[in-house]
Amino acid sequence: MENRENAVFRHERDRITDGLDIFFWVFNDSSSYVPTHWHSAMEVMYILEGEVDVTVGGQTTVLLPGDVYLVDCAVPHSTKSLDGNKAVLIQIPYPILERYIPDIASRRFGFDCHTNNPIIMTKIMQLIEIIKQMQVVFEIKPDGEILRFNSLVFEFLFQIYHNFSQEMETVEAQKENKTFGRIQTILDYLDGNYASPISLDEIANVACLQKEYFCHFFKKNMGITYTKYLNDLRLSKIRDDLVETDLPVKLILEKHGFTNYKLFRKMFNETFGCTPLAYRKKLMEL
Repeated sequence: MENRENAVFRHERDRITDGLDIFFWVFNDSSSYVPTHWHSAMEVMYILEGEVDVTVGGQTTVLLPGDVYLVDCAVPHSTKSLDGNKAVLIQIPYPILERYIPDIASRRFGFDCHTNNPIIMTKIMQLIEIIKQMQVVFEIKPDGEILRFNSLVFEFLFQIYHNFSQEMETVEAQKENKTFGRIQTILDYLDGNYASPISLDEIANVACLQKEYFCHFFKKNMGITYTKYLNDLRLSKIRDDLVETDLPVKLILEKHGFTNYKLFRKMFNETFGCTPLAYRKKLMEL
């Protein structure tokens, strides 16, 4: 059985900021939609301006300025920001976590960013203060920048480990690792073949599961149905081409395997609140 330490669980490729061991970036996002995905890195978002919707396990959390949100390694999640945002994004690669947290494979990390518990709120504010200091060092680049930034990274990890982690039973962790590996195989196949028709029999065979059980397995572990995941994946590719090209909508749909135009318009409007052409026009005017 492949264990968590040796596996590379990700659907979105992990990134590293030049000169650092982690990915750290302060970005302005005019509008975005990232369908359900995961990566091997631990991810933390700190919202400076605007609004971001994060969905994990079918539950959506609306992040506003001042909110911080942690997504653990290999946790399926999606993000949406229709009107844009400015945020700090931090990704700690799994090899870094593994190097300094020996029991990382049996620990799970997270917190309720909108908690009313005063003790947890105090700990979250301490984490936010570290992120703010990291941002200052990252933007001002004082002498000894790397030393100071890395010292904050270690303080950041220390706070997360002590304040926002729980240990899992060995059997539970092993079962979860096996599930991650199977889901990863499914997602990799869909990512490479989404533009072609994919039958339920075909994808169930990829997962080495009975067709009758596959849909239950997928929804339980991804938080959404297989059909919705596939349509969301296609929708995100179509959205990117609407923004980055001037191709007609019909050609973009054909390119990404979406043959039901009526369903596409319905999904697009539910996701982005307008028609594809209106969305393209809106972003061109920004």
